[in-house]
Amino acid sequence: MKNICLLAFTCLLLHACSPKLAPDENWAEGNWILTELKEVPVQISGNTSRDAHIEFRPSSRRYEGFGGCNRMGGTYTIDRSRINFTPTSAKLAGCPDVPFETTFLSLLDEVDRYELRGNVMILKKGRKVLVQLERK
Repeated sequence: MKNICLLAFTCLLLHACSPKLAPDENWAEGNWILTELKEVPVQISGNTSRDAHIEFRPSSRRYEGFGGCNRMGGTYTIDRSRINFTPTSAKLAGCPDVPFETTFLSLLDEVDRYELRGNVMILKKGRKVLVQLERK
C-alpha cells in the first residue's frame, strides 16, 4: 500500500512540474521575443518593437511580428502540443541582419511542436529545439 501511495504521489509531482503541453486561454498575450536560435542565445536590445518577435492573434489564427529586418506574418495551426506556421511572408528590405532573419523565418517553417514553460515558449521539430521565445 505504501508503494502504491508513493508511486501515485511521484506521478502527481512529475505531472505538476512538467511543461505545459496545451495552451490555456491567455497563452498568446504579449510579444514573444526571440531569445535563442538553435540553442544559441540571441542578443536583445530591450526594445520590443525592434527585437525579433512574434505576436499571436488567436481569434484569426494569424501571427505577425518582426524578423530582425522586416515585418513578417502568416497563419498558424495549434492543437495540444503541435503547432505549424505557414511559410512566412516578409517585406524584403535589406539590412545587415538579413542572414539572421532568413534563419529565423526558415526555422519557423520547420516547427511542428511547442512547449510552454511559464513565459518561455520552445518551438521544436520533433525533439530538436529550433527557437526559444520569451513573453514580454
